[in-house]
Amino acid sequence: MLPEPHLARRIIEVLAQSGTPLSKGISYYNVGNASLLDTIDTHYLSSFLSDGGAVFKLVVGDYGSGKSHFLYCVRDRAWQRNFAVSKVDLSPKESPYDDQQRVYMAVASSIIWHELGDMGEDERGLTRFLEGTLRRLVAPTGLDLEDPGAAELPEVHAFLQTLNAIPVDSLSFHKAIQGYFYALLRGQELRLEALGRWLHGEQPTPEDMRDLRLIGVTEKINKNNAFKMLRSLCQMVRAMGYSGLVLLFDEGDRMMSVGGKSEKVATDNLREVIDRCREDLPGAMFIYAVPPAFIHDIVPKYPALQQRVQTPSYFSRTNPFSPQIDLSRLDVPDTELLTEIGYRLQAIFEVAYNYRLNADIQAQNIQILSQAARESYLAISHRRLFIKTLVTEWFRQKEEGEQIINREYAQAAIRGQSDSLMLLEDATQTPY
Repeated sequence: MLPEPHLARRIIEVLAQSGTPLSKGISYYNVGNASLLDTIDTHYLSSFLSDGGAVFKLVVGDYGSGKSHFLYCVRDRAWQRNFAVSKVDLSPKESPYDDQQRVYMAVASSIIWHELGDMGEDERGLTRFLEGTLRRLVAPTGLDLEDPGAAELPEVHAFLQTLNAIPVDSLSFHKAIQGYFYALLRGQELRLEALGRWLHGEQPTPEDMRDLRLIGVTEKINKNNAFKMLRSLCQMVRAMGYSGLVLLFDEGDRMMSVGGKSEKVATDNLREVIDRCREDLPGAMFIYAVPPAFIHDIVPKYPALQQRVQTPSYFSRTNPFSPQIDLSRLDVPDTELLTEIGYRLQAIFEVAYNYRLNADIQAQNIQILSQAARESYLAISHRRLFIKTLVTEWFRQKEEGEQIINREYAQAAIRGQSDSLMLLEDATQTPY
């Protein structure tokens, strides 16, 4: 199966610019990790988590080895199993782990509203997620949330009654979620704004709190109660009819440059997140993506964290209990992996530009560029370099004519793409 032309074009454009995946359409060119994803799906998403269990996993991979790609694949599997997903993407200069409140805020601001089958842009934020959940409940009746009859619908009444009856750790959080749904149905804009700030962990104004106390929201979210609020979020997500909550954190590269007291605080809080996830977050899967240096250089300095994440074996179909998912241990050898990615991307490229590439010529180009990328030993991941170089070369040949490239040309093209990616990385990390 292939994507429709608009999505195919977006996939190719993003890969040609940066070599990193577009958040949509990952399944069309995903290769090599099926056994890992199937194990996550069958062992956790389809049973253990939906029954109220919780789990932590550490995804380990070099820079550019596909950590973000893998998290997108987990996200898609989770959506298929009716999980809510929060994917936290932080810059190299930010980490929430030095403050537990910021962990909650990162999750709340990054929870995704998504409709299965929708290839448009997803929207983020807990309040958008709540609105989408209620709107999806009302939509089949032909009414909108703002219609006077929406609040009287039996489906809405049953939904609100279920939320009211569910036990939740934080009474304030419980009341805030209920209050947000009622405010949506009643068109109470000022209360929606106040509840939005509160639910996202922002500092509420005195006027906010005066109004929120009227509906039973008496606490403020702070670092002392942040984990209770996160647990309450997990409880409410399940009460809304979702299987659970999948938390995807991809900011391990940043941890490598923290150092000092901040590093210790961050690792202590990460350890606590791991413990809480395993014991206190019903239906939650917490996945944290890190480079190998995190395991080898940072973890050994903190025995309590080391006990939780280091293991003599890796996550697999025969050992789903291991906390470490190693992205260097895939289903196919690296030579076959790059080749298969190339063939899949070629089909997408042809859809994107309505242009048929010569299969024989491009099969040889894929092999030549694959070997050049694997032999490059440059700072940028060879997989990323291969993809960016290959897609760029296809476009050049579409315009100038197809030909079989030679080894020297391939090596020069790989080096050129490495230089451009290094400049791109420097530009995105320079403060202005």
